[in-house]
Amino acid sequence: MTTSVEPRTSRRVHIGVGTRIRARMFAARWDQQIERATPGAVVIADSPLAAHMRRITSRSEREQLADALTPTRRSSAGGVSFRVPVHAAALYAAADLIDELTCRLRGPQPVRVRGMARLRILLADGRGPFYRPGPASLNAALRGVLAAL
Repeated sequence: MTTSVEPRTSRRVHIGVGTRIRARMFAARWDQQIERATPGAVVIADSPLAAHMRRITSRSEREQLADALTPTRRSSAGGVSFRVPVHAAALYAAADLIDELTCRLRGPQPVRVRGMARLRILLADGRGPFYRPGPASLNAALRGVLAAL
């Protein structure tokens, strides 16, 4: 599997509806697979993984993640309620990194799939540094996401 979404050919490959549904149903699995991937590995062009890679680097997904970070950022000041309470002190300490990440997601430059997968994993982990104090540092995790983008 490759962590690059750059096509190996100049033509666009059609991905069927069933494949796109499987890509969404098992999105967390694909995010983990992308994170563990060896750079340069090949992805089958019409596979669910390829569909997932295309979707998570799309403009709409970037905007959705930036929007998800915005209320998260505001919640550190006590504004928004989440199902899993956020770790407000960590969010406050990471405010500059969250702002930089939001700008990067909304910016014109393309993003790499590994960085998007890392961000999705970080936001989805209810036991991770966004939500719980512990040995993992939110600042370090966000710097890793930014580096991978």
